Amino acid sequence: MAKTPKTEKPEPAQGDTASEIKYPRRTERRRRTRLKILEVAVRQFSKSGFSATTMQNIADEADIHVTTLFMHFNSKNELATSLANDAVDRLRDRVLAARGSRPFFEFFREEALTYAANRRSVSQPDAALWNNLRKDQELAFAWTSYEYGQKGLYAEYIASEYDIDRTTSYLADLIAALVVECLILPHERWAQAPGKRNLAEEIEQAVNLTERAAKHMLKARDPSA
Repeated sequence: MAKTPKTEKPEPAQGDTASEIKYPRRTERRRRTRLKILEVAVRQFSKSGFSATTMQNIADEADIHVTTLFMHFNSKNELATSLANDAVDRLRDRVLAARGSRPFFEFFREEALTYAANRRSVSQPDAALWNNLRKDQELAFAWTSYEYGQKGLYAEYIASEYDIDRTTSYLADLIAALVVECLILPHERWAQAPGKRNLAEEIEQAVNLTERAAKHMLKARDPSA
C-alpha cells in the first residue's frame, strides 16, 4: 500500500507567528510597550542628546525594567534606526495613498507645509531632535536612513507619474534629491534664528523654486512634459 506523502506545513507569515495567534493580548501589550519606548526615546534624545542618553534613562522614563527595553532594542543605535524606519513607513503609507490620484508636486507641497507647521516651535520634541542631528553624529547616521528612504519613495512617485525608467535615467532620483534638500536648507536657516524667520514662508519659497527647477528638468527631457 502506497504511503501518503507528507505535506509541508506553510511557513508563518512575518508578523503572523504562532505566539501572536495564540497570545493576541501579549502581542498587543508588546506593541504598546514598543511605541512607548520610541516616544520616550525621542524626548530623551531631544532633551539630553543621543550621546548623553542611556538605555537606563529611557527605561526609567518609560517605567519599564531595562531588561524589558533590551528585549525590544539591542542598543541605542538600533532604537534610533527604528525611529527613522517608522518615519519612512508612515511616509510610504501616505505616498501609496496619493500615487495615481494626486500630482507629485501637489502632494509634496502639502507634505512640506505640514513639515513646517510641525516645527514652528523649537520646543517641540521632533524639532529639537532634528536640531540635535548636527551635534550627535551617531544619531545623524540613523536619521540619514530616513532621508535615503524619503528620496527613494519620492523618486518612485516621480518616475511613475512622468514615465521615467529609473534603471536607465537618473532624472527621477535627481529631482527627489532636490526636493528633499529644499526642506533641509530652510530648516537650517530657521534653526539658527527661529525668532527672526518664518519657517513656513521659507519652505514655501524653497518649494516654489524647486518645483520650477524640477519641471524645467522634465521639460528638457521631453518638451511635451
